[in-house]
Amino acid sequence: MFRLNPSQYAAAIPLFEELADFNVYVTAVLQQKSPGRVYLDSLDAPKSGFLVSLDRSYLAGNPENQDFNRALRDELHATLLAGDRINPVNPELVLTPDSPDWEPALADILADWRWPPVWGINQYYSFDTLRVNWRDSLPPGYTITHLDAVLLAEQGLSLPIHIVDSIRLGWENEANFLTNGFGMAALYDEEMVCWCLADVTVGDACEIGIETIPGHRGRGVATAVTAATVEHYAAKGYKHIGWHCEASNKGSIRVAEKVGFVMERPYNDYTFGYEESRHYAELGRLYFFEAQMYEEAASMLEIAIEVDDAPPAYVYFLAARALAHLEEPEAIDYLHEAIDAGFKDWRLLESLPEFAPYRSDPDFPTSEAS
Repeated sequence: MFRLNPSQYAAAIPLFEELADFNVYVTAVLQQKSPGRVYLDSLDAPKSGFLVSLDRSYLAGNPENQDFNRALRDELHATLLAGDRINPVNPELVLTPDSPDWEPALADILADWRWPPVWGINQYYSFDTLRVNWRDSLPPGYTITHLDAVLLAEQGLSLPIHIVDSIRLGWENEANFLTNGFGMAALYDEEMVCWCLADVTVGDACEIGIETIPGHRGRGVATAVTAATVEHYAAKGYKHIGWHCEASNKGSIRVAEKVGFVMERPYNDYTFGYEESRHYAELGRLYFFEAQMYEEAASMLEIAIEVDDAPPAYVYFLAARALAHLEEPEAIDYLHEAIDAGFKDWRLLESLPEFAPYRSDPDFPTSEAS
């Protein structure tokens, strides 16, 4: 296996062509518009390849190439899994293969890793035709503006953490984002409550993502901001605008389809968290919400709690929910731990049906008791 220098990246283009069709990061790396690393089994006639971007990693070609797989296993343990990463703040290794046939090979490549992967089912959408007049659909009280240097400076320390994380993970720093990226945001009482950012751009292609803070969801704000972003940047010359989301994220899918995105393909990925507690918490979330396997969810979440010095409130709360589905008395204990860790959503707690059998218990927490 060879790690290519940038002057050799052209040799990898045919092998990664299919992945590049729905992953702009692949093209950005191969065109040296975004940081990355590229590996091939051969420079002359490559059959297998591995590409690392700021966002995730990609596997292409023949998954039964045992020499390549062994070399990749060694390289991963010497670099990404040992802390030598493209983006040091990225908390996880996400692998997107060009075929499900890579799954058995991944079991060998990452056999020595310390915990099982999170298997993700995703969907890729591409923009087709704008179907929303965002000026008419924007709810009263909201304004939409460009996410530029002025707005970032005005928001300052109140800037939502998801914005900060998106810029750090996708662009490394604010200066790079302002030079090569773009975004639009919705303001309500001068507070940024929804935004649509470019995750990556290269040539006339980009990928965008949306986020709305709790309390402003379900009002059509995300649809309006996404439509405004697509309208403006399609007019600026972006002809290929992509959208990735989990297959279970009905809200994201609803926004994409309403605005005018069309689903092109489903695909799988495999996520390995570098931090043990976070990884098991994500496994617990996957088992709970997507598989409704509550015993497995409770087991994963209890591991996350055990290995974390200060588990966040949501992990305790989700563990309580999983145990409540199993009718276990420890559910109340975890509820109290969640409250001690900062849980305050009493309306949610009082509405969830799995806690109905517990509400007559004198130890069941209530907002009045707090």
